Amino acid sequence: MRAPWPAVPIAAIDPADIAAVASVVLTEPGHEGAALTLSGPEPLTPGEQVAALARALRRPLRYQPLSDDEARASMAADGTPAGLIDAFFRFFSAGEFDDSATTTTVHEITGQPPHTFEHWAHAHTGLFGDAG
Repeated sequence: MRAPWPAVPIAAIDPADIAAVASVVLTEPGHEGAALTLSGPEPLTPGEQVAALARALRRPLRYQPLSDDEARASMAADGTPAGLIDAFFRFFSAGEFDDSATTTTVHEITGQPPHTFEHWAHAHTGLFGDAG
C-alpha cells in the first residue's frame, strides 16, 4: 500500500463514532452551537494502519511511502483540486495541523469509547476482498 507522510501519525476516527455523536447531538438538547472536535483513540502512522489491516485480513501487506512529488502527482491524477493538495501538504508536510491529538469527545457525548483503527479494520474486512 502506498501513501505519503510515513512519519505523520493520525488519530483516525471510525465513521460509526461520528454517526453516534451526531445522533446524540442532533436528538438531545444541550449541544446547540457547540463546536466539537472528534478523534479516534490513538494516533497511528500509515505503516501502523497498514499493519492493522494486515492483521485483520490475515495476509501480508507492505507499506511503501510516497515521496512528496509522487504524492502530489497521484493526488492530481485522481482529480484532487490543487488547493486541497496544497492544504494537505501544509497540514502534514509543513506541520500546520496536528491530526495526532486525541480527544475524549466521543466518550463524553456517547458514553462509549471511540473505536480503534484495528476494530474498524476487523469490522470491514469484507470491503477489502478475500480475507484469506
